[in-house]
Parts: sequence; structure tokens; C-alpha cells
Amino acid sequence: MSGTSTSGAPWNGHRLAFVGGLHRSGTALVARILSSSPDASGLTGTGAALDEGQHIQDAYVGSLGNTSQWSFHPQAHLTEEDAQRTPDAGARLWESWSPYWDLERTVLVEKSPPNLTKMRYLQELFPGARFVVVTRHPVVQALAVRKWATRTRGRFTYGFPRLVEHWVHAHDVFAQDAPHIENLLVLRYEHLMREPAHELDRLARFLDLELRGSRVRTADGDRTSRYAELWETGGRAQLGGRVRHHLAHLGSRRGTPRGDLVRDVTDVALLPRYRSVLGEHLGERISAHGYDLDVLDRAAPWAPARLGPTADAR
Repeated sequence: MSGTSTSGAPWNGHRLAFVGGLHRSGTALVARILSSSPDASGLTGTGAALDEGQHIQDAYVGSLGNTSQWSFHPQAHLTEEDAQRTPDAGARLWESWSPYWDLERTVLVEKSPPNLTKMRYLQELFPGARFVVVTRHPVVQALAVRKWATRTRGRFTYGFPRLVEHWVHAHDVFAQDAPHIENLLVLRYEHLMREPAHELDRLARFLDLELRGSRVRTADGDRTSRYAELWETGGRAQLGGRVRHHLAHLGSRRGTPRGDLVRDVTDVALLPRYRSVLGEHLGERISAHGYDLDVLDRAAPWAPARLGPTADAR
């Protein structure tokens, strides 16, 4: 239970729902679904990227690096101790966020990917808050997010293992924090795509919220199949056509064809090798989180991971 007094706090008449999970894991989709309920409100009109609360507050340090490295930052993982050192943080967060919520609604939704490693901190500040974590296969997430990575950390393939290592580290931290969280729901992106009605029902019951009118676009199979082929062969079968396309647009304003060309060529050379390397070095830790490096469209039902001594989160 929280040691931070919130008696008379202005948020006591609401249910705060924090959504977290790595970028391109489905957090924006889940937050959008929640915010569409007549009983809920997400942050709107903030002027920040995707209306994420991390960008419009000063109680903790947000934006700790790009999508391939933020969870490694020493200030990415916050716990009860951090909250107790700044007892006014809850009030400061409320002052920052409340102008962008519809306070006539019962459930107030804040979505920021780094909530994944800050749940204990937020729970201490907002006792009774509920947490929704969205996970996605580490390889698919890494392939989806690498366009935002730096040149040496995954954008052009040779840093790709770092993207997967970042996924593993962030989820190790989450797994060690999860037993401390009183109200936690974990959604697998793969399950949400395959059985949207069932997963939305779980979400609605968890937040005591009506989501009957919500819809999930489940046309994700083709994209996952492309990722699977890329992971298996490096995209060898499509390389000739893609190289011709890039060469035809070199020097044009359509995207960044030179960079895309480098990535596609290095994918063929390196991705199949990295599949073996990642399996050797990270396979057991990924399996502990319910995923298989050889099967990109499946996930085991979530359960607290049993992590070895290499997964020290703090």
C-alpha cells in the first residue's frame, strides 16, 4: 500500500489508468480504445507527441533517449523510494495533466511507453491506480521501431541486436516490478489482434468501463508475415526488386532511399546470423517472457517471468 498521503487529493473521485509498453507495441491503440469510451478521457490537445503525459510534466525526467535505449537510462526505472523523495510529485503531475482531461469522465487515461518501468512510482503517488501493459514480440517490435533508431543501434541492421536487448531489459524491469502492482492487466498485442472481442472484454472488466462500441483493426497478419520472412531469410527473395526501386529514386525527395538501400542489403547479410546469435544469448530470457524467437505471431498467456541473476533490473 502507498505510504504517500492522498487524503483530499483532487483525483480521488476518478480512476487513473496508466498505459505502458515499448513503442510500436500497441499502447497508442489501447489508449485510443479506452479514450473512446463515454466514461473515459485521454489527454488531448497537449501539443506533445501522441499526447503522451511524459512530455508535459516536470515531476520526473521524460524522453530519456530514443526507442532503442531509453530503458537503460538510470532514471528510467522509478519506484516507491523515488516517489517518497518527492512527495509533491503527485500534485505536480495532476496540475500538468488535468487541464487536458475531461474531468467529467470517471476514468482518466495517461499513456506513455516508459510507464512500463515506472508503475511502482506512479502507484505510490496515485494509490488505487490501474495499470495496463501491452507487450509485443521482441523481434516484431524491433523491426517495427528500427526506423527511429540511430545508425549504430539498429537502423541499418548491424545494430539490430541492441534493439532486441533493449526489449529484454525493459521487460525484465517490468517483470521484477509486476508483483508489487496491485491493479495490473497485461495485454498481448498478438492476442488483441487474434481475439479482439475477448481482449477488449478483459480490458473493460478490469477498468469497469463500457467498450462495446470499440473496434480493433485486425489486418495485421500480412505485416507479421513479412516480418517473419525477413527474420527467416533477411528478405532475400524481395531484394532484387527493392534494390531496383531504391536505385530508381536515389536523389529524389521520396523518403531516404540511400538509407533504405543500405538497410535492405545488410538485412540479407546479417539478419539470419543475428537470429542465431540472439537465440544463443537472449533466447532463454525472451522465453521467460512468453515469446519464441522462431514464432513471431504467437505469445503465451502472460505470467510473471522467472528471471535469472543476469536480469538485474536496478
